Amino acid sequence: METGECAVRRMNTQYYIINRHCLRRAHTESLFSSEILPGMYAVFGEPKSKFKSGKFNLAQLKISKKLYSAEMAATFWSRFHVKFISSNHKGKKLPHIHRVIKAASRGYIVICEPSVPIREPLATQQTYEYWSDKINLNSRVSNDDATLNRAMPILLNKIWTNPAILKEIPFQDSRIIEEIVAEVFSGFGYQVELTKRTRDGGKDIIALRKRDGNNKKILIECKHWSNKINVKVIRELIGVAVTQGEMPTGIILATTSNFTRDAKKISLNSTIPIELELRDYNDILNWIKDYHAIQFGQDNIRQILSQLGLAEEMN
Repeated sequence: METGECAVRRMNTQYYIINRHCLRRAHTESLFSSEILPGMYAVFGEPKSKFKSGKFNLAQLKISKKLYSAEMAATFWSRFHVKFISSNHKGKKLPHIHRVIKAASRGYIVICEPSVPIREPLATQQTYEYWSDKINLNSRVSNDDATLNRAMPILLNKIWTNPAILKEIPFQDSRIIEEIVAEVFSGFGYQVELTKRTRDGGKDIIALRKRDGNNKKILIECKHWSNKINVKVIRELIGVAVTQGEMPTGIILATTSNFTRDAKKISLNSTIPIELELRDYNDILNWIKDYHAIQFGQDNIRQILSQLGLAEEMN
């Protein structure tokens, strides 16, 4: 099962090992490993002749036998390129990027498809404008208001590697902020329902979770505004919560801006058994960070590989 310059090796009991010629030329002190997808590890190293230059090449790929078949490993290797991009060279032109992984202070690791004829800089591909043009759904992530589109994790990955994208989203595209928050809570293990665009009754998202007899129902309102959120908006959300047939256990008002001083001081009457949370721009970024830190399971792996265009079944 040859794949160009490399072959998928079977002798390792845990991983398929794909070695590049760069491995023999790499300085041993420069080698570092990073998980690029669940169960997939890329090993990078600097050439001996360019030690401490900051120019890392892919030297080896290790793919878990528990999660992937040999055919899947070979398909991934033959179809996608895994590259290291220094933080100082964001302008380097690359084929269409599927996924970006931070490599600590060193830079970025990108998974891209080499067959794309038009190459654009990493910085360009990490903008909201580029992303929205490629998805091409009339400034909407999902054509179905009741469900999440599978493109959302791609946008979340871009925001995770370039938080400025969250500020770039036009205010008229506020629905995308709702879908971002909904996808994040879905990743946190909640059953998520996005309400319709109009007449949502003061709530954009209903998040449910049942775990060990501890049931949670959270009403979430999202505000993609330039102005700060005032007391009136919060009181309206509280009013919606207390008039629900089945009272929620919590309410969250999430905004890409911030809250006024008076809004931050507001609290619920002690007789109302509802937890109130106010989340601003930085809190949403922390949610996205936590979303990416979640331990991936089999379903998540299938979803990611589906986004990468790999339709083959795993073991």
